[in-house]
Amino acid sequence: MTGRIRRLLLMQGFCKKDLDCVPGISGLARWTPLSCAAFGTAGLAVGSTVVPLGAARSPDAIAGIAGLWMGIGWFFVGLGLLTLTGGLTHRSIYDRLYNATVRRVRRTPAVPQHGAPRRFGCAIGGIMYTLSGIGFLAGNVGLAFIPAVFMVVFAAIAGLTQWCFASALYAWLFGGNREMAANPASEGTARKLAEPQG
Repeated sequence: MTGRIRRLLLMQGFCKKDLDCVPGISGLARWTPLSCAAFGTAGLAVGSTVVPLGAARSPDAIAGIAGLWMGIGWFFVGLGLLTLTGGLTHRSIYDRLYNATVRRVRRTPAVPQHGAPRRFGCAIGGIMYTLSGIGFLAGNVGLAFIPAVFMVVFAAIAGLTQWCFASALYAWLFGGNREMAANPASEGTARKLAEPQG
């Protein structure tokens, strides 16, 4: 792991012990933002196919389009609320999904618990996806797409580069040195999580 990646993971709220003891943590840390971006992209793909179809004049077509539009709104509200759980706990819904499925199949370490910067990012993601859902439900195209596109873009950047906008914002607002030194949420479990699931 390069020094740059190490600094970025510390900025995200992983502790030094996680970086030293959890094999493949750089890849594991990518799971949450890439999953967040993938689910958001899926919702946007369905939602964006509805907008051009809105030109249809048939009452049945309009009713079908409205139903799909409303359905995608509830998808984003649900995605937002599930993503928000990562802001309230030490694991995101995506971490839990990985730990319950992929980890067991591939026999890899668990995604470590994350600290305040990453929780802050999950909270932002949850709020943005919920706003997007409200936009779809209200029929407001701008509110429907802008927050979701924001999240997909920044989550993809975090997953691909390890630079997280929300963690950088957290460090700027609250100072990052305290969190970089130690993450009490994950220090106690770093060694336990490093062991493959048997």
